[in-house]
Amino acid sequence: MNRLKMAVVYVLCIVTIGILGFAFIEHLSWLDAIYVTVTTLSTVGYGDIVPVTVAGKIFTIFFIVSGVGTAGYMLVLILSIIVEGHIKDQFGRRTMLQKIAKLNHHVIVCGAGRVGEQVIEGLKNSAKPFVVIESDQEKANSLQSDDILTICGDAKLDKVLQTAGVKRAAILVSALSDDADNVYVTLSAKSQNQSIIIAARADEEEAESKLKQAGATMVISPSISGGRQILAAIEHPLAYDFLQNMFYNQKFDVDMAEIRVCEKSKLVGERLADFWAKEALNLTIAAIKRNNTFLSTSLETETIAARDILIVIGQPMSIRKLITLAET
Repeated sequence: MNRLKMAVVYVLCIVTIGILGFAFIEHLSWLDAIYVTVTTLSTVGYGDIVPVTVAGKIFTIFFIVSGVGTAGYMLVLILSIIVEGHIKDQFGRRTMLQKIAKLNHHVIVCGAGRVGEQVIEGLKNSAKPFVVIESDQEKANSLQSDDILTICGDAKLDKVLQTAGVKRAAILVSALSDDADNVYVTLSAKSQNQSIIIAARADEEEAESKLKQAGATMVISPSISGGRQILAAIEHPLAYDFLQNMFYNQKFDVDMAEIRVCEKSKLVGERLADFWAKEALNLTIAAIKRNNTFLSTSLETETIAARDILIVIGQPMSIRKLITLAET
């Protein structure tokens, strides 16, 4: 791009010199001087206005040699930039699609508007691989420039979801601005992957039931969630501030996690209090989800069962250790 800028500056300088030269040496009007300069640089040379003085002829010789060469160089440079940019775009798209094709158990975010943007920011700070589908070319280009795997297309189309790897994905976030579009995306995703978890946005209250019927695992209304957060911030400001830091501040040394206990895990059959002490886990257990029921009282005396989901709060290092123990 710097070469192109230099070439443009050179051409402008040559044009200015040509106009001034023909105007003062050949005593042409400004319009005729511009006319002769342009026809000379473009190598058209109609011949209706020609230099008649010796000084004018010498000036024209040097002007043709320097000016035509510079104009030609700029034209070649522009063509090379266009071709090079096209090749880069094609190569970059192919590389991106190859990366997406290698993803498994990833997250697909449909829509990079105000809601989707917040989801993307959170995923960037997590270890979860994700792909964004955005219909706006400018937004898609901006995301791609930030090294985010982004497909520019309509998320309602099956082929676009397939390109994003919907059949291999673990989670899909439908954050489009239109409720009907979110219903359509949910139906399309579920038809291709029955096990996928779908979190869908709903602006209208009546859209929630339709999204549930379409197969959405959870439906979030930005207006309702926003109202609840405002209420929580008013009634429990310190607790709200703590939770905000825990969820969104990466430097905060406390985190929350949902940990599923596999059937062969060392945790199965262990009492929580005994296991916590034995493994020196600096964690607080908030709840256990067992058979679609939340257990939240006398958890220390509970015996861990296979397929339990432990909801814990504590230091990230202890959480990572518990995840390893739950999986092995």
